[in-house]
Amino acid sequence: MEGQERMAKETPKFNRTLAQYFTNLRLEKQDGVWRECRFSGEKFYIRPEDIAFYKRIGVPLPTLHPNERWRRLSAYENSYNIFRITSAWSKKPIIAAYPPETPYKIYEHQVWRSDKWDPISFGHQWIASKGFFNQFSELQKLVPRPNLITYPTNIGSDYTNTSSNLKNCYLVFNTLSGENLYYVDGHDRSMDCVDGNSFTNSTNCYSCRDITNSYHCFFCEECSNCLESAFLFDCRNCDRCFMSTNLRNKKYCFRNKQLSKEEYEQHMRGVYLGNYNEVQKYVAEFAKIKRGALYKVDNNIRTVNCLGDYNRDSKNCYFSLYVMKSVGVNYSLGLTDYRDSCDIVGGGGGELCYELMTVSTSGNYGVKLSSQIDNCREVEYCDLCRNCSYCFGCIGLENKSFCILNRQYREEEYWKLVDHIKTSMLTTGEYGEFFPPALMPIPYKISFATSYTGFDDYARAVKFGYDVSDVKNSAERPSDNGAAVIHGDDLPLDIRAVDDDILTRVVHDTANNRYFRIMPYELDFYRRNGLALPREHPIVRIFRFRKPYAVRLKFYDRRCGKCGATLLSPREVEKYPKLLCEDCYNTEVS
Repeated sequence: MEGQERMAKETPKFNRTLAQYFTNLRLEKQDGVWRECRFSGEKFYIRPEDIAFYKRIGVPLPTLHPNERWRRLSAYENSYNIFRITSAWSKKPIIAAYPPETPYKIYEHQVWRSDKWDPISFGHQWIASKGFFNQFSELQKLVPRPNLITYPTNIGSDYTNTSSNLKNCYLVFNTLSGENLYYVDGHDRSMDCVDGNSFTNSTNCYSCRDITNSYHCFFCEECSNCLESAFLFDCRNCDRCFMSTNLRNKKYCFRNKQLSKEEYEQHMRGVYLGNYNEVQKYVAEFAKIKRGALYKVDNNIRTVNCLGDYNRDSKNCYFSLYVMKSVGVNYSLGLTDYRDSCDIVGGGGGELCYELMTVSTSGNYGVKLSSQIDNCREVEYCDLCRNCSYCFGCIGLENKSFCILNRQYREEEYWKLVDHIKTSMLTTGEYGEFFPPALMPIPYKISFATSYTGFDDYARAVKFGYDVSDVKNSAERPSDNGAAVIHGDDLPLDIRAVDDDILTRVVHDTANNRYFRIMPYELDFYRRNGLALPREHPIVRIFRFRKPYAVRLKFYDRRCGKCGATLLSPREVEKYPKLLCEDCYNTEVS
């Protein structure tokens, strides 16, 4: 029996209550309904097809605007900030995605994934008078959490988080696979790359953003199939090009001018990326030419009937960002290979899922209102569960079924109690939406939500119940055995002047009051590619790459700059003055 059909059969009281809820709905003439977000007060429209989906999976209509639903989901995880804390298991110092003052028990992820402890031993008996979220909060304080979301497939990659299939990587985040990656975020099938965001199948690239199938590219953005190039924006199938935009199938272009091979090589003799001051001049020039580039109405590629931005190879996706290889996925952010799901943030595969925050996981079916779920089926209000089915309100379980609040039940007992809990929660208005802000396991300011443009509005967030208290950054020096400190401004300007002694020093990023080291592989990478040493802390550099990406989706009424056609675009006029419809854009850049 399919999961949805089984749920309908086993929870009769809940089904009757939900059916009455939908019967009482007062819909518009088009069978949709306008709602006012109970957090922000913004109006939002729930489409008829959305209502059909909510009925299908058995949840009431949302009460939050899609952007506020994203805020709440992405506030549950911390991908990019790591701290030194003491393990609740070994009592030894470890690095973790939780600050030292965390109220939760944090284990080494190797121990957390082992059989050295039993999450069932923390099980609670359901007490109806206490309410669900109060009891789940108590369980959160008891059940250990892993220090990092990392996987046994990683080799020599201890200082990484929310990543899998890594080899010899350092400070890597939200990455599916790679080798010799340093200070990068959102990579897949890439190797020998340093600094950047969203590389796919690329090698020997530096300080790039959103590149695919590229080799030996430096300071390139939104490019694919490019070779031996630097400072390119929105270029495709280009080889040996410099400081150019909107190129297609070009070779030997210098500042958007076509040159001969000899002319190009002569111009490039005057380009040197090994001097820090010279690089800053090129970076400033690149920012200027990007503003003057042509922009398509959106950055969707090979999509059909998709409204959103940065979607790839997808069909019938509405109000979605960074969705790849998916069909029928709405109000979702940063995922791949999903089908018929809504309000998903992250993950690599699922179907009929709803309000799910997950990174580097896959194989989920019918998962609702949960976080960091891997290969599970029909679980609700669960966290950090793997290979489970039919569980409700559980944390840290593996290979379990028919559990509530980490307590094991017989199958018939489970369904009877779940029917009671869900009916009670639906009656009081608790059921059907993700965990409330008070249950976020990390402070808001270090959450995934504030790592991108859009949700760094702390004054507003605190009104919605998020913990916006300050978290001390990692200003303390790394373990150095008394190593001397060198200020970033005192680093040699030219990579040719850097000797191996730098590997024994600790660099102080004075602008951000953070300390870091130059790693051996990193130094070798800069030397062999003729690149100047960076002066900012790696986490600061990673953060800067993420800032162009917004996680708050908004659409603007625009007009094509060539044909005058009316456009609905996620690109505002201040940042993207030269906007074209897709047809005009393809004509101009072909």
